[in-house]
Amino acid sequence: MERLTIRQKKQILHAIESVEHETSGELRVHLSYSKEEPNILESAKARFQALKMEQTRDRNGILLYLNPRLHRFSVYGDIGIHEKVGQTFWDELAQNIRNAIREKNLTHGIIHAVEAMGRALKTHFPHAPNQNQDPNELENDVSESD
Repeated sequence: MERLTIRQKKQILHAIESVEHETSGELRVHLSYSKEEPNILESAKARFQALKMEQTRDRNGILLYLNPRLHRFSVYGDIGIHEKVGQTFWDELAQNIRNAIREKNLTHGIIHAVEAMGRALKTHFPHAPNQNQDPNELENDVSESD
């Protein structure tokens, strides 16, 4: 599996920035190209912690973790957003991500997922009217690892 191009990463980053403009939540996307990843959820949890996503004020960070090489992904949300949306949301989101990636290309599937996560964050954690009350707590980035 080839890595995303700079253009594809910019498209995803633009989607993340658009979403975060409307919510106090934090979104990140990470792509792993590992040939072996026995437990994708544990990998996502470890990356979530490595990115310090649990350090947001409202504990409302969400990580979309994908391994395109293995055709697997996980969505890892912090306790603040999980308490608001519940397990049914995550299950439906996972199915929608699967469908979007199958029907479209990977980049469009990721953008679709970012937008869906953004809608949930906006509903439960709308952006504060004063930018000083609601700073961007984490760097917006599409990270990658081998």
